[in-house]
Amino acid sequence: MNRVRLLIAGGGTGGHLFPGIAIAEEMATFCPVEVLWIGTGRPVEKSVLSKRPWDYRVLSVRPLKGRSIGGLIAAALSLPVSVIRAIRMVRSFSPQIILGVGGYVSGPVLLAGRLLGIPTAIHEQNFLPGLANKLAAKFADRIYTSFEGSKRYFNGSKVECLGNPVRRQILEDAKTHAVDEESYRPFRILILGGSQGATGINRIVSSALKILHQSGLKFQARHQTGEKEKEIISSGYKSSGMDVQVEPFIERIGIAYSWADLIICRAGATTLAEITAIGKPAICIPYPYSADGHQDLNANTLCQAGAALCFNERDLGAVTLASNIEALMANPKQLSEMRERSRELGRPEAARDIALSILKVCRCDSGIVSDLRKREGEQLKSHV
Repeated sequence: MNRVRLLIAGGGTGGHLFPGIAIAEEMATFCPVEVLWIGTGRPVEKSVLSKRPWDYRVLSVRPLKGRSIGGLIAAALSLPVSVIRAIRMVRSFSPQIILGVGGYVSGPVLLAGRLLGIPTAIHEQNFLPGLANKLAAKFADRIYTSFEGSKRYFNGSKVECLGNPVRRQILEDAKTHAVDEESYRPFRILILGGSQGATGINRIVSSALKILHQSGLKFQARHQTGEKEKEIISSGYKSSGMDVQVEPFIERIGIAYSWADLIICRAGATTLAEITAIGKPAICIPYPYSADGHQDLNANTLCQAGAALCFNERDLGAVTLASNIEALMANPKQLSEMRERSRELGRPEAARDIALSILKVCRCDSGIVSDLRKREGEQLKSHV
């Protein structure tokens, strides 16, 4: 089978990185894939991508959004240079398709692909599209969204809502370490503030857990704090006589998801995709300064479906949070319903569906779909 050359552009945050990684890894299950990733050069990219056998290059691009007039002019003037450099990178790799996963670095690369006549696709993780994807959507051959409601921000029949890809390792870990939610044991709470932690969540949730502990309620907790606040949060729990597992970053997050009865988190698109793919209830506290309030829109999707409770951080106090956690602990029926609503929103096959669609866009799917159907038929027979 011929090798597919896939160029992925974007990054800067885990929310852009991990969906692209999930798609590339899923494509590799269908056929040999050679990957070039063009990113921003930020430490998170270097750390994550260095573990994969892919080519990684950095393209210097100045962001347009959130700049002063002078900064905006400088960014606009530098854009042609970034596009020229992107054209050189694209030509040297000669991809069969370019996938933009968001972030300002993806714009020049997608434009370069368009100018060179190479098929392009974009994936939008959030409910509200980012600036780079809004601009790239005008000439992309295919647009993938994570939320059904996001389709209205794009025009044309080239838009598909296939979900936000979740890494295969997370799904496998969650399945392998699945626990009986009805078994008798202390209630389990997982607190996540994103890969870097979140000061607001750390402060409010740690105070709320202390209130629950002082009330005599029995529970277990794991708290991902980020590196900067690990010691102060850990010390606070210990001084209150609480045995909480505090970690700067949880590497095998799928195991942690499976362990938890309730997840308290921000509303980043990747986190919500992982939670719903596994089917867990959540309390969402969106980051109050997210671009254009996109985390609020992400969280509202879960809240309206009955899969999560959502609170504005500016209005949320520790007592209110503690009372809502206590109410959920005392109401197994509500938790069960939230789990079911979460599973209904989940798209665990998103990476596979997008991978197959990309292969079709670049016309590299010949024989792959029929082989896949044959494999699934054989698996079905083996279970009969």
